[in-house]
Amino acid sequence: MDTRDKRPTPGGIEDQPYEERGLGPWIRRNPWLLMRLFTVIVFSFAASTVAANFSYGLEGKPTELSIDQLNSGRLPAGTELGDYVLVSGTPDVGENLTRVGVPESKIAVVSRYETAYFYFRLEETGDNLLIQTTQGLPKDLQSSGERVWRGKLETVGTVIFHDTTQRGLKIAGLPRDESIPVVNTGETPEYLRKIFPAYSAIIGLWLLSIAWLAWKRNKPMLGL
Repeated sequence: MDTRDKRPTPGGIEDQPYEERGLGPWIRRNPWLLMRLFTVIVFSFAASTVAANFSYGLEGKPTELSIDQLNSGRLPAGTELGDYVLVSGTPDVGENLTRVGVPESKIAVVSRYETAYFYFRLEETGDNLLIQTTQGLPKDLQSSGERVWRGKLETVGTVIFHDTTQRGLKIAGLPRDESIPVVNTGETPEYLRKIFPAYSAIIGLWLLSIAWLAWKRNKPMLGL
């Protein structure tokens, strides 16, 4: 076994300060690198979410969903979750809406983090479709008759706050099958385009974090 000291001797070819080898010592020598990596990871996650909303915000004319297609469980060819869609129908709600969230109102309410989401059916589609509105019900909902509903296509299984939504739908007596389509009227391309500056700022910070990571020089990883 070679028991000779592996440290470079003074005056040798490698007359440099001795540095411990291994992952642990390398981490201690590069705390700023780890901080920059963490920053990139955080902004990468934010940018991935923003990218989907950015793409949705660029959509133009919505895909129309017909009553026959919804009642038969079929969607137009090429239609996917997250698409901008349109459906025409009459709200199927109770006569007294002073107390929503109960079977008599035919409206489910789901509240989380001071935000309320409302769900109700359409007379033409019954249990085959739910409409979701955010922060309040549309005016004259009981007497509005047939109207157009636009928004992002989701399902009962993919809407926000899954477990809480399931409880809210159950209490209100609405269908809870996770495959039922939902039109989220709170998210339209027009709304998202209003907040494009904020999305652009997030993407810009993500690019700057990558540039910061690549620009700074780090101490090398020595043999493990």
